[in-house]
Amino acid sequence: MNFANKQVLIIEDQRPFLLLLRGLLNAMGASKVVTKATAEQSISECKKNKFDVILCDLHLGVNKKNGFELIEELRARKLIKPTCIFIIISADSARPVVLGSLERSPDDYLIKPFSHAQLKTRIVRAWQKRKFLTPVFRAVADDDLPTAKKACEKLLDAPSHYKGSCEKLLVEIYWQLNEPKPALDLLSKYGDGRPIMWAQIALAKTHLLMKQPQQAIRIIDGVLAKHRFSADAHDILAQAHDMLQEGTLALDAIKTSIKLSPFSLERHFIACTIAQNNDDYVLASESSKAIWDLSKRSVHHNTMHWCGYIRSLLDVAEHTDEKSVKNRYQQEALLELQRARFDEYLQRLSSNFSIDIYNDIVQARLNAIDGKMLDAKKSIVRSQVAIEEKFGEVPPIFLPDSLKVMYDIGEFEEAQELNQIVEKIPHTLDPNGLYLIKKKG
Repeated sequence: MNFANKQVLIIEDQRPFLLLLRGLLNAMGASKVVTKATAEQSISECKKNKFDVILCDLHLGVNKKNGFELIEELRARKLIKPTCIFIIISADSARPVVLGSLERSPDDYLIKPFSHAQLKTRIVRAWQKRKFLTPVFRAVADDDLPTAKKACEKLLDAPSHYKGSCEKLLVEIYWQLNEPKPALDLLSKYGDGRPIMWAQIALAKTHLLMKQPQQAIRIIDGVLAKHRFSADAHDILAQAHDMLQEGTLALDAIKTSIKLSPFSLERHFIACTIAQNNDDYVLASESSKAIWDLSKRSVHHNTMHWCGYIRSLLDVAEHTDEKSVKNRYQQEALLELQRARFDEYLQRLSSNFSIDIYNDIVQARLNAIDGKMLDAKKSIVRSQVAIEEKFGEVPPIFLPDSLKVMYDIGEFEEAQELNQIVEKIPHTLDPNGLYLIKKKG
């Protein structure tokens, strides 16, 4: 690898280590090295320049976008080219942090301290691998999955050291194309229990996608016998047990997964679904809060996630028999609404949102929970009038909660009108909102 013609970006908020990294890259022959202290600065830089190598520290300041949030955003917004390698660097070797980083699929993860030789070896190794797989990454970046599939299948026939990586990519492409059968065929050679962890987990996930939960559980039990700290394995186990309506086992598995690796939005959405399916509304509220917290500074930021958290608090209040628990969760929902009025970040997230209107909808639901149906009707009518005056058409963000209240107070005709809107725009709602609509509709 020739470092002389490579553009390198280093993101590190600790200046002494930033200077050290720049010196190491210069010693490797890199002369085009840009340094930034924050993720926000690096995003601006990536809009202007296309880098070949990015080295990023995981922690970039309190309440600021971190390394794995940055890699997600750069890839989602296509601010880095498919050939760019992204390496996360951290002094934090705690399992949840490492797993949370690896789940974002950086090209490597390097724990401080490390030597000049280690850094160079990791960069070169990642570069060679990405260079070999570039035709696939280019097609994926262009959202052309059929071409990515063909490119991957072609590379599999070529001699290389990256056969496993190529198979893994191809399986993921099959999943995205909703083609689990070819994925199963590709993975079938690993069905005899060959000790390749990613392949065993992928095989189990493929069985799950094919609605074969018993086969998935059999494989995952074997994986966990050797790798009990695999969060992905516990995810699949949880979903398989949920599919078999084995609620206690499903809840135990997803709680274990979250404990192992709590920094995954997808995992918390899975947890919400399993919790809601099994009436564990406290777990659903905990994961809804995690979804909001994890999404705030990421490319996944969405006001719907905040509304989902409020909604989950009200779910606990509605379904508990203990008055003290009911009051506590209702008060927490009201406190979140009050805090939101001073949260400029939240209010900037969406132009199709009004905290005042949402407050009326929440008040309507609180009244319904307390059995004050007349007050609930007044609040929901007031909110719908305000929505029509301010937005004309109902923004999707207000639909789940509005429908919930309308069904609770028996306004079925008005609810049906909103349901017709939902049928046209299901893709704009988050999983929690869709769940509430499906349950009440």
